[in-house]
Order: sequence, then C-alpha cells, then structure tokens
Amino acid sequence: MLKEHDHLCHLYYNDTECYEIAAKFLTHGIRSKATCVVVSDRRVPQELTSRLEGNGILRTEKGSMRAYEEIIIKNPIKENKRASAIVSNLKLSLDKVLKKGRSSLRVLMMHSDLFYFLSNNERLWKKAFLNKICMEKPLIMMNQYPVNKISSQDLISILKTHPTVVENNVVYQSPMYLTPDTIIKDFDREPDKYNTLSAKEQRVLVLITSGLSNSGIAEELSLSVKTVETHRANIMKKLSIHNLVDLVKFSMRNGIA
Repeated sequence: MLKEHDHLCHLYYNDTECYEIAAKFLTHGIRSKATCVVVSDRRVPQELTSRLEGNGILRTEKGSMRAYEEIIIKNPIKENKRASAIVSNLKLSLDKVLKKGRSSLRVLMMHSDLFYFLSNNERLWKKAFLNKICMEKPLIMMNQYPVNKISSQDLISILKTHPTVVENNVVYQSPMYLTPDTIIKDFDREPDKYNTLSAKEQRVLVLITSGLSNSGIAEELSLSVKTVETHRANIMKKLSIHNLVDLVKFSMRNGIA
C-alpha cells in the first residue's frame, strides 16, 4: 500500500506493461479520492485512456469534474535548457494543483526522452530534486522508464534517486539510494570543483570548450600533444566527468565557455 512521500520508479519492458501499471496507479488514487496528475511531454495516450475507461474512470473536460490533471512539458530544449528550470516549472505546476483543495496528490511521470540534452550529472540532479519535492509535499510519485531505452549510467541515477523500484511486478528497495540533499550538495559544488583545476588546466578547459583538438590546444599553448592529453585526463578526473559532451556542458553551465 502506497503512502504519502513514497517515490518509486517502474521499469517496464513494453508499452502494454507501461499502460497497465499506469492505469492501476491512477485508478487506485482516483478511487481513494486523491488528486491525480499525469506529467509528460504529450497528452495522455489513448492506450492509457482506454484502460482507465475500462476501470470506470471517465475523463470529462469540465474543470472540477476531471478525473485527473495533466501537466504538459512543452519544447523543453527551447524553453528550459537547465535542469533547475525544468524542476522549478514542474514544482510550480504541482503547487497550483495542490492549492485546489485536496490534501494529497498522486503523480505519474511518463517519460519519453524529455531530457536528452542534459548532462548525466544534471539528470541525476533533476531526479534527486524530484525526490526532494516528493519528500516535502503530500505526494505519491511514480516515474516510468523503458528498460530498453535507458543507458547504464541513467539506470545508476535511477537507483540512486528512487528508494523503491518496481520491475516485473516485483518491488525492490534500491541498494544504491542516496538522500536528495547528498546529491544536490555535490552538484552545487561544481564551482568548487572548477577551482581545484590548476591555471593551466583551466586554460585547457576553455580551449576544449572552444572546440579545439588536442593538437590545436598543444599549438596554442606551446605544449606537446601528450601533455595536453594528460591535462585533459586530469580535468575530467577532478570534475568527475567522463566524456567530452558533459565536459562542454559543465563549462557552459558555469560560464567557462
């Protein structure tokens, strides 16, 4: 039995499983007189609507008569290029629903590839902050993720930020779960991490972000290519970043570019 502040993720293998579990999650909430919300980048799919109707849940279009609310995240790459903006806008939307009078909220987040433009660290931060919102507000939140579309890195993020995982109808307590404040504090220390770089490493980072190759950086700084490669490896180690894309995103987030 789910209770307020529960935050779980459902790892599903196909659309049928996704919609069946989503329908059960919403139906139970609606019958329990909780306010239900579906968060996605698109309208509730017909497959889910049909399953809800099969359970006697009829969606009407008259404000107070709605069985559930929808929060649509539109054009995230154009409107919200930072994880903080996405989470802030979602938090405001959930607060508006909570103000309508009922004391608890059941939130279903149906993920497509909404946040592909965020770095791995930003996606981890986003998940942690959603967990924090769930802990602070009278929410029950379930996030759905397609197993065949998530990377190993993202799976680790899920296990770190969701205390409860549902997979193949079995409920697990995540062995990797961290409190949201632990993750958020680490992310907020990004400027401090930058300050651990030497002056030379900071200069190399600027040139990497500018798009120069190792040989181009070597020529610019009168260094050997091998020395540049060493600086680059040290930069990634100190910043806990493992690929060029996330390194560039780090620079852009922190005004280094």
